[in-house]
Amino acid sequence: MPKQRSLNPFARLAAVAAAMLWLAGCVSAPVSGSRPQASVPSGFPEAALGAERTHLIDTFGGSYRANASTEGLVREVVDRIVAASDDPAQRYRITFLNSASPNAFALPNGELYVTRGLLALANDTSELAAVLAHEVAHVTANHAARRAEVERAASNLPAPLVQDGLSAPDMTRFVVASFSRGQELEADEIGIRTIAKAGYDPYGAARFLSSLARQTTYSGVSRGSGRFSFLSSHPSTPQRIAVALEAARDAALKRPGEADRNRYLQAINGLAAGDDPSGGVIRGRRFLHPRFDFTLTAPESFALENSSEALIGLSSDGSSAMRLDILQSDANPETALASGWIDGTHLEAIDKITINGFEGATALATSPDWTFRLTAIRKGTNLFRIIYAARGLSPALDKMFQASIGSFRTLEADEAASLRPQHIETVLAGPDDTVDSLAARMSGIDRPGDHFLLLNGLERPRIKAGELYKILVTD
Repeated sequence: MPKQRSLNPFARLAAVAAAMLWLAGCVSAPVSGSRPQASVPSGFPEAALGAERTHLIDTFGGSYRANASTEGLVREVVDRIVAASDDPAQRYRITFLNSASPNAFALPNGELYVTRGLLALANDTSELAAVLAHEVAHVTANHAARRAEVERAASNLPAPLVQDGLSAPDMTRFVVASFSRGQELEADEIGIRTIAKAGYDPYGAARFLSSLARQTTYSGVSRGSGRFSFLSSHPSTPQRIAVALEAARDAALKRPGEADRNRYLQAINGLAAGDDPSGGVIRGRRFLHPRFDFTLTAPESFALENSSEALIGLSSDGSSAMRLDILQSDANPETALASGWIDGTHLEAIDKITINGFEGATALATSPDWTFRLTAIRKGTNLFRIIYAARGLSPALDKMFQASIGSFRTLEADEAASLRPQHIETVLAGPDDTVDSLAARMSGIDRPGDHFLLLNGLERPRIKAGELYKILVTD
């Protein structure tokens, strides 16, 4: 999270739910374009694709330079998938993203994005192939254009169809989200058929989805319930795993395929792992930033996601959110708050505060739908802007927001020293090795045994001598 120019925080808060959904699977962007040397579908200008590319790279920590073996394996997998796909003439440009979140994205012109977090979570080539084939399926099935058509039709729903307390925009989002969930399942099924045809183990998709579900549980990230989950663009992970297993059983009868575990693990040896400390590190509800020398703890039940623009958070039920960004500004905290961060809100009285020795100011701001707890903190030449938003702000919730504000402080020496880069090292298990003995070789890891099982896609603590396993090593 680098220093930021002045932004409209409210506009960014509107994207929090989408950002948190990226933790759980792919996002197929609702824009389209051309394959190389081909025409651009009407209604989706090339400029929109360029803007989307820039936004994705900026949001996910910038591009990442993988080593030659990793890049070569990913390129080989993509080429095999495309050759087996419904559109073997399509060409794809691969961009690696410097994000620990396991994600892949595809734009309809053949822009394919893969985070290093996805590469770290996968445990064999067939798992990687399943994710990439899923993205290719979005492109070959023309999902982006179809979704745009549904969105346009849904936005024109007649008034009598808007019922049960849903506004017209809510009804539009519901129709589009339901359609998107169907697309995700369709892409899963197409992708599994494709990897089987390409010679990969069709059960790789179910294995990767299971690892993704375990990571979600391990990190405490939850989609919550009710409205937020209802409008999620992805089916639940158990549903996707069930569909993936059924599709794999059908495909495996024709082509068993290969998992290619050893070659995959050898290819990702040395891959950067975890958060890039230069942009800040998330540890549960805590955010620690060595360059700006501060830490902040999010309110209870919040899950965090860091980007190049800001730190954002969302409560487990989706009813409240937060954002933190940093500006270089000479303004004092009171003046900064009074300048009007959020259009269309009424700012109440500004209170001067001191937070662990730092000058600050805080105030409530209200709009018809949201209430905001705004805080500005001066630390050296930097101004820290923190926004908490809730649809219904109770005294108890505001107390939680203020407790989070009060957690802002400089890093302790041992905290700063612990924020060192990490990478994956593949090791060969010996006859006497156990989960505990291999996990003990990892440093700077909370719950190393659990983390080792998650990293290696293991549900039970059983180690096989002579097999390769992943551990995390501090640089």
